[in-house]
Amino acid sequence: MMDESFCFSKTIELYRELHQMPGIGFDLDETVSFVKRELSSLKIEYTEQYGRSSIVADLGSGDKILAIRADMDALPIEENTGLPYASRNKGIMHACGHDSHTAVLLSVARYLKSMEDQLACRVRLIFQPSEEGAVSGARMMVENGVMDGVDRIICTHCENASPVGEILVCYGDYMAACIPATLKFFGRSTHAALPQFGIDAIAMAAEAYAEMKAMVAREANGAKYIWSVGKFSGGHVHNVVAERCEMAISFRFYDMDLAKRVEREVRRICADVCEKYGGRFELDWQMSAGPIHNDEDMTADFESIARNSGLNVQKMPQRMSSEDFCWYLEKTPGMIFRFGTRNEEKGCTALAHRSDFRIDEEGMKYAITAFCKYALSYNKE
Repeated sequence: MMDESFCFSKTIELYRELHQMPGIGFDLDETVSFVKRELSSLKIEYTEQYGRSSIVADLGSGDKILAIRADMDALPIEENTGLPYASRNKGIMHACGHDSHTAVLLSVARYLKSMEDQLACRVRLIFQPSEEGAVSGARMMVENGVMDGVDRIICTHCENASPVGEILVCYGDYMAACIPATLKFFGRSTHAALPQFGIDAIAMAAEAYAEMKAMVAREANGAKYIWSVGKFSGGHVHNVVAERCEMAISFRFYDMDLAKRVEREVRRICADVCEKYGGRFELDWQMSAGPIHNDEDMTADFESIARNSGLNVQKMPQRMSSEDFCWYLEKTPGMIFRFGTRNEEKGCTALAHRSDFRIDEEGMKYAITAFCKYALSYNKE
């Protein structure tokens, strides 16, 4: 664990301040000003050159660079926790714990700054906007060069499904890629009593829906995936044949070749259905996040260092959720670990993205320890 010189009460102060100033996506003026203020108070120089609402600071020296990333954005949810330090910004809440990630990284900065002469590498502190947003802050920062020269990258996420004191790791494939596809069918409207003069967009969509669902299962052939249609919308009234129908699809997977085959087959199925009915379709098929693969060697080193530091390390299963941390991993190996924040006695049990989400702040202590011990051991023989 951290030595007695580390003042954890400061971390709680940081967290509670951050919790009150949530912002969405790249609109993080309060949070960015707060982070800059704290880094300046530690006499840590920083740059904002990697894109809007991004902050990056380096500690230590040397050729090797270990990056540590924290996301800073919140969600469009009205807070319902009753906390004395609840959100001041109406309709916005830190319902995913990114405020804890930011408080942890600022605390890591504080500790490593005091131990800077003991670092055997440079440590790059990445404060990232818009992890939850439709436009990825990670992708923006990577495209602007934040990973230039970085050898490894690590990040964390709070976990209200696991008790305080646990550090959770997963080897290899950990989080799924995500394609949020939008599929539109276009027909021709007509009176419901004269269907022969129209082209039924709902009928086309329904037929394609059934064929696509069977096709994905067949192509996956046992591989992990999720094919979920979250929206199916067409028509306006009962007595008019719908000229338009839209589906919103969430496709999650690990196998990139599977994704290519599925896209090809989706286009074939839709083309065949439209030819049969005489309509047309449009498909918006863009990957919002790639799969996350925790580097096995790095994860093993992290686990060993964490255990030797007295931490309670547990294995965690794969998830079908997604994270924009994937964009950093296109440049260098890395890993995500989680830290437990569940405490039933304190009422910290709600899972992320709920209006009553709250964490046991004590969990941050173990994440700080894990980061600092790993950073101080990195690049040492």
